[in-house]
Amino acid sequence: MVASAGVAAWQAAAFADYVYNAQDNYLDSMLDGRMLFTREMPANYLIENQDSLIYQLYSQVQQGNESYVASGQSIDEVELCEQIYNFYYDLYYNEYEDESLEMQTIRRTVYPAEEGSSNALSDEKINELVTLAMNYEITQDGGDAANFRGWLEMNRGVYAVFRQKMIAEQLDNVRDTARLTSLLEGYDYYAYCKETDTTLTNLDVTNAAAAKKQLTASDYPLVCSLNANGFFDWQGQLWDDTAQPIEDISSYYDQPFGSGDVLLLALRPTTYDSMAAQWATASRVVQRFAGIICIVVLAALLGFVLLCCGAGRKTTADGIHLIGFDRVWTEAQIVLGTAAWLTWVGIICVLIDQYDSIPQNILYPIVIVSSMLLAAVTLGLVLAQIRRIKARKWLNGFLFWRLFKKYIVHGVRWLAQQFGKSSLRQKIAILSILLPLLCIFWFTVPFIIAGLLYFGMREADSFEAVTNGARDIRAGKTETHIKLEYGSRELHALADDLNGISDGFGDAVNTAVKSERLKAELISNVSHDIKTPLTSIITYIDLLKKCNLTDPTAREYVDVLDQKAQRLRILTGDLFDASKASSGAMKVELMQADFDALLRQALGERSEHLTKANLDVRIDSNPPVYVNADGRLLWRILDNLLSNCARYALPGSRVYIAIQPGTEFATLTIKNISASELNISSDELMERFTRGDRSRHTEGSGLGLSIARSLAELMGGTCRVEIDGDLFKAMVTIPVWKET
Repeated sequence: MVASAGVAAWQAAAFADYVYNAQDNYLDSMLDGRMLFTREMPANYLIENQDSLIYQLYSQVQQGNESYVASGQSIDEVELCEQIYNFYYDLYYNEYEDESLEMQTIRRTVYPAEEGSSNALSDEKINELVTLAMNYEITQDGGDAANFRGWLEMNRGVYAVFRQKMIAEQLDNVRDTARLTSLLEGYDYYAYCKETDTTLTNLDVTNAAAAKKQLTASDYPLVCSLNANGFFDWQGQLWDDTAQPIEDISSYYDQPFGSGDVLLLALRPTTYDSMAAQWATASRVVQRFAGIICIVVLAALLGFVLLCCGAGRKTTADGIHLIGFDRVWTEAQIVLGTAAWLTWVGIICVLIDQYDSIPQNILYPIVIVSSMLLAAVTLGLVLAQIRRIKARKWLNGFLFWRLFKKYIVHGVRWLAQQFGKSSLRQKIAILSILLPLLCIFWFTVPFIIAGLLYFGMREADSFEAVTNGARDIRAGKTETHIKLEYGSRELHALADDLNGISDGFGDAVNTAVKSERLKAELISNVSHDIKTPLTSIITYIDLLKKCNLTDPTAREYVDVLDQKAQRLRILTGDLFDASKASSGAMKVELMQADFDALLRQALGERSEHLTKANLDVRIDSNPPVYVNADGRLLWRILDNLLSNCARYALPGSRVYIAIQPGTEFATLTIKNISASELNISSDELMERFTRGDRSRHTEGSGLGLSIARSLAELMGGTCRVEIDGDLFKAMVTIPVWKET
C-alpha cells in the first residue's frame, strides 16, 4: 500500500509536469474532464471557450482606450458623488458618537482649494452633487444634505482628487484588459463600442461591414457575431455539428450591449487543427494517468483489505494482539496524523510554488518519499484503530472516554448507590444538584440563602441537642433523655437510639449496683455467720492447748488446727473488709495524719516477717508528711503492701520505699523484685483473689491489693501497680493535708 502511494505520487508529479509544460499552448485552458472519455475535441468545448472570449473582447472595447479614459468621459457622476459622500460620512459620522462633536468638526478642511481655481468645485457643481445625492438617496435626510453641502464648500478640492482616483482605477482596468488580448491569438476579431468610440481588431479592414463580410465569407469553423437585437448569431461547421447548443451570451452577463455596437469573433482553421491535436494528445495522457491511478488504487485497496484482515493476528497464537503503538491515546494519534497531512500539504504547496527553481531529479524523490511516508503514517494509524476495534477496545483508546468512564460513569454509579442507602443521602444529593441549577436564575439566590439559613439553623439546633445528649450519656448521666422539637427524620431516629442507649445504660447500672449490693450483703452475712463458729473453734483450740496432752501427735494436730483457724479468721476478716470497702459501706474519718510515721509504725510491726524473709528495706522520706486520711485505713493499706513484700519478694533482695510529697497528693512508692515470674498484667493483679504466686505455695488470700485500692479510693486517693519483668512497683497517692 505504501508502494502504491509512491507510484501514485510519481504519476501525479509526472502529470503535473506535463500540464505545466503545456501552459504556453492551448492545453493550459483545454484541460477538461471530457478528455477522460473521448480523444475527439467536442464542439461544445470550443463554443464555450469562444463564448467567454467574446465577452472579454467586448469588455475591453466598452472601457475605451487609454486616451478616452484619461479624458474622464467614462466617469459615472452618480458613482463619483457616492464615493465622495461615503468618504465624508466615514470621516465624521463614524468617528464621533456625540452629535455636538460632529457639528463642531463637520466643517474641518481636508481637501481645501481656492474658489475659482481649476481644481476647485464651483457653486453650480456643488449644487449638482448635492442634488444627485438627494435624488439617488445617497444622503440620509435634508439636514444631512445641508451638512454635506457645507463640507463641500470647505473642501472644494475633494471632487478633483476623487475624480483623478477614479480615472486611475479605470486606466488600470483598461491595461489589465489589454493584457487579455494574448488569449485572442488564433482568432480573427472585430469589435466596436459606440459609447466609447473604440475599435479593436486584428483584420485589415476599415469598417464593420467589411469585417463581417470577410469573416462570414471565409471558411471559419466557428463564427460568433452580435445582431441588431443584442443577441449573438453562431455559424460555421462546428455550430452545425453541435448536438446541444449553448444559450445566448446575453443571458450570461449583466450589462446589455449598446445600440450600434459591433462584435465579431471567428476561430481560425489552423487554430482549430492545433487545438484538436493537442486535445487528442492530452486525452491520451489523461486516460493513461487515469488507468494507472485506477490500477494503483485497486492494488492499494486489495493490500489494505489484506492488512485489515491480518491486523492483530499472530501465527503462533490465537486471538487479537495489540502492539505498543496501539496503547497510545487516540487523541495523540489524531494529532500525529493531522500533523503528517499538514506537513505533506505544506511540502506540496512549496514544491508547486517553487516549481520552476527545483530540478526534477530533486522534485520527484521529494514527492514520492513524502507521499510514501504519509501513506505509512496513515496506514499505521488506521491499522491501530482496526486492531482496537477487533479487540473490542476501540473506545478505551480515547483519553476522553477513559476520563469519562473513570469519573463521570463511576460518579453516576456512586451517586446511584448513595440514593439507595438512606433518605438522608438522597436529600443531600438532590440539594447538591438542584441548588446550583436554581442559582442560575439570579432572582432565586436571596430565597435560597434565606431558606438555607432558616432550615440550616433549625437542623443545627437539633444536631447540637443530640450531641449534647450524647456527651451527657457518655459522662454517665443515665437520666439523660433527648427531646427534639424539629429536625430531620434521621436526627429524630438518632435521638431515639441514644435515648434507648441511655435507658439501657441506666438499667444496666441499676442492675449492677443492685447486684453489687446483694453481693456485699451476702459476703457480710456469710462473714458474720462464719465468725461465730470460728470464734468457738479458736476458743476450744486454746482450751485444748492448755490441757496436758502427753501424746506428741495430738499436740501436733492441735497446732495445725490453731494455724488453720487463725488463717481462716484472717481470710474472713479480709473478705469482710473487701466487701465493705468496695461497696462504700466502710466508715471513713478523714483527719490530719503523718504518712511517714504510719509507714515506720507498719514497718516496725512487720519487721519480724521482713527479717525472716531476709529483705533489706531502704526508706526515702523526709518526715513529717501530713496527709488528709483516715489513719486506720491508711495503716491497713501500708500493712497489706508490706505483707505482700514479705510473702512474694525475692529473699535476700532489697525493698525500696519512698514518700514524695506534692502540692495536691503525697505518693508512696514500694519497689521489690518478685520471687516468682510475674506473667500477669497489672490490672489483673489488682483484681480480687488474684495472687502473683499462681502455684499458691505461699499464704495469702489474694485480697490485699484489691482492699488497698478500695481503701485509697475511699480517701480520695489511688492505688495502682506496675510490672516491668520481675520488678514489682506499687504506688499509693493520698491527698495532702491543707490548713483551712
